[in-house]
Amino acid sequence: MRKKVGIGLLSVIILLFLSYYFIVNGLPKSFSIIRGNESILNIKIPLDLYVSRNNSELSINGQKIEEEHLKINAGELVVKGENIGSSDLRFKLFGLIPIRSITINVLPEVEVYPGGQAIGVLLRSRGVMVVGSSFVEDADGKRHYPAQNAGIRVGDKILEINKEPVHDKMKLAMMIQEFAKKDENISLLVEKKDGSQKNVRLRPVQNKEGRYMIGLYVDDGVAGVGTLTFINPETKEYGALGHEIVETNSQTPIEVREGKIIEAHISGIHSGQKGLPGEKLGTFFQSQQEIGNIEKNNRFGIYGSLYRIPENPYFEEPIPVAMNHEVQQGPAKIYTVLNGGKVEEFNAYIERVFYQSGPAEKGLIVNITDPGLQEITGGIIQGMSGSPIVQNNKLVGAITHVFVNEPTKGYGIFAEWMILQTRINNDSRARVE
Repeated sequence: MRKKVGIGLLSVIILLFLSYYFIVNGLPKSFSIIRGNESILNIKIPLDLYVSRNNSELSINGQKIEEEHLKINAGELVVKGENIGSSDLRFKLFGLIPIRSITINVLPEVEVYPGGQAIGVLLRSRGVMVVGSSFVEDADGKRHYPAQNAGIRVGDKILEINKEPVHDKMKLAMMIQEFAKKDENISLLVEKKDGSQKNVRLRPVQNKEGRYMIGLYVDDGVAGVGTLTFINPETKEYGALGHEIVETNSQTPIEVREGKIIEAHISGIHSGQKGLPGEKLGTFFQSQQEIGNIEKNNRFGIYGSLYRIPENPYFEEPIPVAMNHEVQQGPAKIYTVLNGGKVEEFNAYIERVFYQSGPAEKGLIVNITDPGLQEITGGIIQGMSGSPIVQNNKLVGAITHVFVNEPTKGYGIFAEWMILQTRINNDSRARVE
């Protein structure tokens, strides 16, 4: 009898463990749905569950969740949200044993114009970035390391020199000369990679050419070519690139002090090959009229406001933005410029979708299948970052990275995460973990 009880108890424990495993590993921590739309959670639940929520009106499998709980049977969960906001669902076995809590974000439908236009990006950093270190060789051939000895490292930012703010590398060089000629030590306010700040004192060294140096390579911004991803027709906000702009040598993210985007023209293409990424050759001039500003630079791209909305001939009306669970493996279209300023449409195939419960990069693997695009570019090339991906007449994402050894393929980011970086629906935006 005891043996039977033991076996029965063991069976219950195994069943509970399997239930926990399937539920915890099958449910995301959070996900978003459009108000009034349904979303399917693709999991199978081996036991009956009780699910409760804490605020906004939701229904599961066609049944509204009441204040206390809703019992649901094994099978797929079809979730529908009626009110904008966030709701925490708490899953319990038998209505007693807590299993998992997830956040459902109910969002209003957002419609945007897909981009595809080539843009010139001019970004100025906050402070002067340290991008390399070196020595200073004096008239006797002796090497000195003033900056390194003072603890300044690649990735740091110089914010002040002798308590005067500095954002320009040329101004920094001139002030070093000015103070050194007075036989003065200089004091630099340095911001470290972890965000901490400290004052550093050092004495510049006169090199063999007679100039005073501290043994650093510095920069104060970048300029390059990218692609616009989307424009909100009501607010004129935009998103572009789909990835962060970093200083090339040090890979230091650039904290925006000021920035602008300018219309660019593509004058040529360096085709990509295995092991050698290609690139767009773009031309633009700082004196050209800017079409927008840059307010934010983060791992999801650059964002700001446009002064006018550029045209995309393929979209006379804005289209909805897809939630990431709506994106499917299958055919899609991308939009980008290969010559001059004309946006063109090309065929692509979404090979894999990494469904993500919160904002993250590399949500898609995209294959360029268009023979014409393959012939001209070899696939995905530099300058194509931000090219919008459209599937089922919804903006689903943007091209971000190329596979160096397989240039027809690359990563994309979900449009949902890019939209969340803007002020679109700021008042009603749900929280995303």
